Amino acid sequence: MLSKGKVNLKLIRENLLKLEKEKNKKIPVMLNDKVDEFINWYFKNMIKGEYTDIGEYYEPIEMRNFIEKMAVWYELRYPDYEINRLMPGSNQENSEIDDIMFNKNRYINEQFDEDSEVRLIDWAEFYNTNAFIKSLPSSERYFLERPKYNTIVYIDPNHRNAHLHLTSNGVVLESEGLDRYTNFKIKDKDIENMHVEDVVKYLKGKGIVLPSDNELEKTINNVKKWKYQKEEMLNCVMYRIIERGGNRIGPRRAFLFAKEFGRNIDIPMIYGIDYSDPGLNEFIDEYIKSGGSEYLKCYVEYFSRASKYEPVDIVSIKDIKKLSSNYCISKYTPQETLLYQRLVNVLASQIDTEELKKEEVKQLRLKRKLEKSKNNLKG
Repeated sequence: MLSKGKVNLKLIRENLLKLEKEKNKKIPVMLNDKVDEFINWYFKNMIKGEYTDIGEYYEPIEMRNFIEKMAVWYELRYPDYEINRLMPGSNQENSEIDDIMFNKNRYINEQFDEDSEVRLIDWAEFYNTNAFIKSLPSSERYFLERPKYNTIVYIDPNHRNAHLHLTSNGVVLESEGLDRYTNFKIKDKDIENMHVEDVVKYLKGKGIVLPSDNELEKTINNVKKWKYQKEEMLNCVMYRIIERGGNRIGPRRAFLFAKEFGRNIDIPMIYGIDYSDPGLNEFIDEYIKSGGSEYLKCYVEYFSRASKYEPVDIVSIKDIKKLSSNYCISKYTPQETLLYQRLVNVLASQIDTEELKKEEVKQLRLKRKLEKSKNNLKG
């Protein structure tokens, strides 16, 4: 239990620096650096050698621009004041996006009367993901397409008789020439309805050596790269949503994005610890209810650093919840409470139990002497 006396924040900081030796501090992983890493991967694995020099220059830029466009779309779909209404974190504005778009919109007012059902439309549902994707030009819609396997793949590109016909999901519809290619170790019908990845394992298991440039493994690897590209691109959208939104709105908006697009909900929470945030506990509760872990380690005040190399404190969700339940939480700032609790924990771990018992005996003796002295004075 924390003392009700005034906390000396400066003294606590000094003691923590001496006792903990910065063991609870860490330089955070920069979200913008993760975007840069993906763009570099995209260039090396999807662009280099596949385009002209001009294409190699512009394609990574186009990918970065699309990531930004998708982040901006989510901001337009869920403006700051709507995020704050869904998961409060600061003073609420009077603005409501539904009202702005369908009641105070001059075009709507000119075209529809006051009782029109158009005014009942929910903006977030109206500007939904499907509508956004369909509104994109084909060159950008392409980024969000589902990876597909080649419809025809040749076992040996130099001898185009043995080949497989695949579905877009990679399942063998028909095999031609495989029996002759394998000297009848495998029949064409043996691999029909088998996934191409299983076909490769099956062939190797039968001792069939595939050419290094075989199209079976090539299409498998291409699909894997495409899947990674799409998944990491969506992760980068989430990273940009966090960075663009700042300490409170960014993580909350990214949390909604993560739930909708199947991203890791830990990421918004890791970057969303702002001790001055009055809605922090509610945000944490939403995270836990959505399957989050109370043992998740988070960066404290990620957005309050002076440089990307400045370390920050690391704290678990469980510790934050523990501190917030303390009766003194409203008396002191969260920073003071956390620092004080950490100091208590560190000091407690260094106490010698035997010395503690001796001290307790001394205190008991002193108490008895004082009581005896008081009684003698009364007598």
